[in-house]
Amino acid sequence: MSLHKTTIKDIAKELGISVATVSRALTGSHEVQEETREMVLRKAKELNYRPNIQARNLLKNRTNIIGVIVPEFVSFFFPEIIIGIQEVANREDYQVLICQSNETSDLERKNIEMLESSRVEGIIVSVTKESKNEPVFERLLNEQMPLVFINRVLPDLIADKVIIDDRKWAFKAVEHLIKCGYRRIAHLGGNEKLAVSANRLQGYLDAHRHYGLDVHPNLIMNLGVQQERASLGVNYLLSLKVKPDAVFCVNDPVAVGCMLELKKRGLKVPEDIAVVGFSESPIGRIMELTSVSQPTYEMGRVAAGKLLEQIKGNCKPAETVVLDAKLNIRNSSLPVHKRTQK
Repeated sequence: MSLHKTTIKDIAKELGISVATVSRALTGSHEVQEETREMVLRKAKELNYRPNIQARNLLKNRTNIIGVIVPEFVSFFFPEIIIGIQEVANREDYQVLICQSNETSDLERKNIEMLESSRVEGIIVSVTKESKNEPVFERLLNEQMPLVFINRVLPDLIADKVIIDDRKWAFKAVEHLIKCGYRRIAHLGGNEKLAVSANRLQGYLDAHRHYGLDVHPNLIMNLGVQQERASLGVNYLLSLKVKPDAVFCVNDPVAVGCMLELKKRGLKVPEDIAVVGFSESPIGRIMELTSVSQPTYEMGRVAAGKLLEQIKGNCKPAETVVLDAKLNIRNSSLPVHKRTQK
């Protein structure tokens, strides 16, 4: 079986016309008569001709590829964002090149260099726990590379961003615990350098101040965002002379880890200690975890839309899009007066 791929030279030879005429006919040039165009299109179909999109895009200085950099693929969170990005990108005939920074700014920088060498037309990025105002992002913006930050952003950089109000929704999560009768609420936080972690801590503090509750520094621990880190926090909290009656966790993986460690230590949720998470994970729903649900899929869609606007030259001032969230209340945070009735 022949593996020969039909070219415009083959079409030109079959029809006895020039390669230039075939090329103009296939690209819709007005320099070609309609009769000739139809003849070329019929022959192209007959010979199963497929245009070389990559070569055509190179001539137009386009690749129809966008890059995405996320910290990890382990949890459900970033894959759901990527699905939203891909839907919008594919609808516009763009392919998505996905990279993982593995929570290190060095690999994040290498990811960017690789995407640039692949001639992507724009980049969507959720930064690592190590990232500050990295010079590489300043350079991309100065070079007018289309760039959108999503979920994890660099607050001081002027760029398009897609987020939720982490501070507001952390406040609501802790407010829920306070209204349920809990008073010694611990916080297992993430990396302090991450804006999302810092904002959720501020929401926790805001709720205490708003309701006139004392903030106990020994109930606040910044451990990271991985599930396995939760056991350290739980063991510390249970070693305190006066233990907490509830825990607000920076995300669902930490909350799930917290619940598992409490169970391992012979404690019940919420009878002994209530737990609230942030990010609404599938396993969290199975474990009846109260959590803040973020619109991950929609975040991806909006970020891709903003990036494609930049690519198309629709120059607008940098904008921060703040999407809504929802607090889903489940059994892990039953009100104090109901715990004994469970």
